Amino acid sequence: MTAPASSATRRLLQLGQSTWLDYISRGLITSGDLARMITAGDIVGMTSNPTIFEKALSGSDDYNAAIRSAALRGITEPYAAFVDFAADDIRLACDALTPIYEAMDGQDGFVSLEVPPGIEHDRDATIAEARRLSELVGRPNVMIKVPGTPAGIEALEALIAEGINVNVTLLFAVGAYEQVAEGYLRGLEARHARGLGLSRVASVASFFVSRVDTAVDAVLPAGSPLRGTIAVANARRAYGRFQRIFSGPRWDRLAAAGARVQRPLWASTGTKNLAYSDILYVEELVAPFTVNTLPETTLRAAQDHLDARITIDAAALADAESKLDALAAAGIDLDALTARLLIEGLAAFQKDFDRLLARVGDLLQMARVTTPARASLGGLATGHALRMDALDRDRAIDRTWAKDHTLWKPDPTEITDRLGWLTVADAMRAELPGLRDFAREAAADGFTDAVVLGMGGSSLAPEVFRETFGVAPGALDLHVLDSTDPDQVAALEDRIDLARTLFVVSSKSGGTIETRSQFDYFFAKRPDGRQYTIVTDPGSALEALGRERSARRIFLNPSDIGGRYSALSLFGLVPAALVGVDLDRILDGAVAMADACRGPLPENPGAWLGAVMGEAALSGRDKLTLVLPPGLASLGYWIEQLVAESTGKEGKGIVLIEGEDLGTPAVYGNDRLFVALGDHVGLAALEAAGQPVVRLPYEGPWQLGAEFFRWEFATSIASAAMAIQPFDQPNVQEAKDATNAVLAGDAARRETPSAAEVLALVRPMDYIAILAYLPRDADTIARLQAVRMRLRDRFRVATTVGFGPRFLHSTGQLHKGGPNQGVFLQVTHTPERDLDIPGRPYTFAHLEAAQALGDLASLQAHGRRVARVTMEELERLP
Repeated sequence: MTAPASSATRRLLQLGQSTWLDYISRGLITSGDLARMITAGDIVGMTSNPTIFEKALSGSDDYNAAIRSAALRGITEPYAAFVDFAADDIRLACDALTPIYEAMDGQDGFVSLEVPPGIEHDRDATIAEARRLSELVGRPNVMIKVPGTPAGIEALEALIAEGINVNVTLLFAVGAYEQVAEGYLRGLEARHARGLGLSRVASVASFFVSRVDTAVDAVLPAGSPLRGTIAVANARRAYGRFQRIFSGPRWDRLAAAGARVQRPLWASTGTKNLAYSDILYVEELVAPFTVNTLPETTLRAAQDHLDARITIDAAALADAESKLDALAAAGIDLDALTARLLIEGLAAFQKDFDRLLARVGDLLQMARVTTPARASLGGLATGHALRMDALDRDRAIDRTWAKDHTLWKPDPTEITDRLGWLTVADAMRAELPGLRDFAREAAADGFTDAVVLGMGGSSLAPEVFRETFGVAPGALDLHVLDSTDPDQVAALEDRIDLARTLFVVSSKSGGTIETRSQFDYFFAKRPDGRQYTIVTDPGSALEALGRERSARRIFLNPSDIGGRYSALSLFGLVPAALVGVDLDRILDGAVAMADACRGPLPENPGAWLGAVMGEAALSGRDKLTLVLPPGLASLGYWIEQLVAESTGKEGKGIVLIEGEDLGTPAVYGNDRLFVALGDHVGLAALEAAGQPVVRLPYEGPWQLGAEFFRWEFATSIASAAMAIQPFDQPNVQEAKDATNAVLAGDAARRETPSAAEVLALVRPMDYIAILAYLPRDADTIARLQAVRMRLRDRFRVATTVGFGPRFLHSTGQLHKGGPNQGVFLQVTHTPERDLDIPGRPYTFAHLEAAQALGDLASLQAHGRRVARVTMEELERLP
């Protein structure tokens, strides 16, 4: 904000009134805006309070780095973290205003910092905290705010005697103002009696204005000529008392010793009633030896159209008394109203302060999530350090954020147009109001359930949101259908009321055969477009189909994000909104992690983990075994797709092991890297046995957004270390082609060895993958888990379980494109029911069978060790 030399605020200063800004934020300071305002003569001081800091904190990410710094220094309490960054802001603002402070010989250039609510009735606590804050800021032009309660006034006297500058706040009553002025005088007298100087002791008495009109107008009859006049009259009466108190022999003695008057400061000067002038509480309160602290909007208005002239003179004081007498004659007790305003003001500040500390607490927890992991890397430690050095030399972090495709490959194809995930979390904040409205409208229209029809990146993040946070009161329950198994489709249909179900059809390309088949199936049963919402890329076939079918809503996602990196985009957030997830907190965590991932190694949490992952894989420890807390157990499905599909190509790859129960050291080979969220029983024994173990900070399920970004960044860095292009999936299409060949009748029947014969080929460093073309339900999951654990313990190799065709969009790329370490057990069944797919010559059972055969053909074409079994045969394995 700039203003000409003849600005209204310069004119006010000539008239004896100082203009302060009633706002502070880190961005205001670091952007240079504050310096420009000072240079332009707009302001000569600043005030802050809990409400102001809460707004500054909620309105930007400017404090993420400061709070992360606090977390790294071991600060755990929200108030301590708040004071840490608030003191920095006040210190910076004091420095910016120091030229004013010096040029005006300590008359102006002050910045206020308030003691916390909760001690307003405790004199000693107020003194102690005011003293601490003043010392912490360490600037002569800091002014500590204390409330105008009886205890606060006693504290004022002691603080002034110590030479601490004080802003007494929340003054509504003239009687309270007089007590404050008296306390100031007593403090000066005590200081003078000790032989201490008075010339650099400053104080203001913050007299609140507009809130008085709000309270009085509420009890005045409509049309009363007193409406909108009492706040000014009350303030003018206080100014009359100021003139009387700071004159006469008592004051003259102090003034002769160098004392300065305690200036009345007009606070709460933003107009709240839109029927009144937007500068009412500026233009009517101009007088010498006063301060007016203005919100930015009021400051702009004053600069634009204030006619600066003295408006508190003898006539104005007489008029004020006349109005206040008329108010009393009308039976309105102003003293009672102002007493109530003090109580309400204290309560409001407490509420804002509680909200501020809750926000700081959230950010502090998020910051702890981004702090360095605890790691016992054993033999990987030296290689990891060298790998970080190499990444530094290659400028891997800077090049990632610069979207430099050469970090991964010379060819920019499917790289430069796949890096939108780096900034999508911040971009999605603008979408949140609309997403919340969309979710509320769906619930208001009577929908009770939502079903995501999607595969891979379109289905896994929604499932994680639902499994992690459940369903908020009044929100829709969410189901994810990422299967073509007719028993699973029918079971879902049996569980829901189709008439009250909203279907979210989700596909980046719009050409996914599973999603299109599901959409056609349910649309034939419920051909009402209002029951369907589309999430897709602009210009896709699914967008066109959604418009053709008059879909309720079509969400077009940024096209520069690949499916497995889309959790924090509309593909994840639309379903999350429907179940009532706190999306602000999710995105806050993601943005905080993204900010941390801009920093250098080893402090960069994503790059640090990526360096571990990449070095471990290159050193033969390519079985990254996740150990997750129950509250985030489903995150493993999503990380599995992200890591396996990104790195499993060119004969390389990281095999992500999720869902394995922790065993004793004896059941593990030398190909493992354990990465845990938090600490878990069993990890210490693995460390002692020489296994590399990483413990990532864990604060709670709400850090999900941060984890989404951490793992995306880590995977991209690990891929750079492994010289892999992480954003394509070159082997996925071949399984689709093989499926289409089966459906067209062009594929020959496939025979496989028995499971026992294939398992006899298991070698150290291999992994066993169970590929289950079965309905995904709790019973089947438990049965497969039991088999999996037996196989792990028997062969001492890593194990995975995937449900088809879902895993084709996840680990399928690794199975074909990764190293030949997999031993595959494909499990099939004959569905109990079958369902037609409208417009197709095949049923769901035929489609699932074709996908299983196509997958088998592709594995065999790559020379993989694979057997085809039934569930019963699998369970009979020793």
